[in-house]
Amino acid sequence: MAQIQAKNNITLVKKVNDINIKLNKNFIDILIFYIYVLMAFMICLILPSQYAYTALFYVGVILAAVFFAALAQNSKTKVFFNIFYSISFIVLFFVLGFRKFSGVDDITYMRIFGYVSQYGWVSRFIESKIEPGYLILNSIVSSFTDNYLYMQLITSFIPLALFYHALKKYKNMINLPMAIFLLSTMIYFQMVSTALVRMFISVSIVFNAFYYVPQKNVKKYVFLILIASTFHYSALFMLILVYFMLNNKKYSKKSKRFILIGFLVTPFVFIILSKFVVPFMGSRYGNYGTIGDLSLKFSNFDTIPILILLLLYIKKFNGEKRNYYDLFISIFALSSIMSFYSSLVSFGRLIFYANAAIFVAAPMVSKTLEENYRKIIFYCIIIVYGFLYVYKTQFVLEAHIFNLFPYQNIFFQI
Repeated sequence: MAQIQAKNNITLVKKVNDINIKLNKNFIDILIFYIYVLMAFMICLILPSQYAYTALFYVGVILAAVFFAALAQNSKTKVFFNIFYSISFIVLFFVLGFRKFSGVDDITYMRIFGYVSQYGWVSRFIESKIEPGYLILNSIVSSFTDNYLYMQLITSFIPLALFYHALKKYKNMINLPMAIFLLSTMIYFQMVSTALVRMFISVSIVFNAFYYVPQKNVKKYVFLILIASTFHYSALFMLILVYFMLNNKKYSKKSKRFILIGFLVTPFVFIILSKFVVPFMGSRYGNYGTIGDLSLKFSNFDTIPILILLLLYIKKFNGEKRNYYDLFISIFALSSIMSFYSSLVSFGRLIFYANAAIFVAAPMVSKTLEENYRKIIFYCIIIVYGFLYVYKTQFVLEAHIFNLFPYQNIFFQI
């Protein structure tokens, strides 16, 4: 009888503990949601009043994408996961895909589409050396329509779908809402404002290729990089990650060596490339050939605090997860290296490939943290960083303001 009573007591204590853990988790989840909302409204408040409605729309888009990603992550069935995850995707796709050709480069891409539809992609390639993969895609679309809107929808769908597809592969080791938040704040609005169509497709393909590095699948990785380079030649730079697949040494050692070598060698490599390779790539890549003087300012160190924060959690990972974390830390470190040398050599848009690593690295940390104040602090830092990033690089950037405010959709304007 006493044994039965003791067993019942243990069961009761376990149930109480489970309830307390669940309540604590729910409390922290609600608190984190309020942090997202609070920061979103703070961004709206500090923007000029004439941008208020558009700003509310933009932060609403971010919050909606994050909210449905959270519902997907907490879904108990695959069906509901796919429904909520798809809605999160549709929110971002609608805003990007149905923009009223309002991005900086949209006019240029409309001209390319018109030229290819009339004269063919081969002629355009010979004349301009624009990446053949993108030109072939123009040729395919123009074969059934002369309306550029369909091209815009396809070139918006492909990269966003590829990012969502890649993040889905990591769903068991990352916090999906945070991953979608960082995707939304660190690259998405760059595409809304500037319409870097070829770059966005290329980065999304490379982002999918990262998955195969810890698996040491050289063929798949190189194949995807080559495909990405047919949309933007800069993707070839990411072949340097083959270094992680060359031997069986621990990724932790490779990562340290990779970062050190990268810091010491990067400026010399780009100086050589600017002198001997860039001149043959056409005028569009002329900015990569610019050599300046090394001068340090605060912006040279903008990613270093986040890199240091991520390094603090490196011991939380073991086995395969540690390999992935070391890889993404190394890739994100490239962003810090590029920022450090940005006044000396122009890295153009290579930084997008490096920045994409945080879409997995930070959410991996979030997934491992216990439900306590440390998790809240980590979330606060990442959320503040994400919103400040989109604020500084897009919402108040003079070159982009007129392409973002007001937001122009083919159905409405706000």
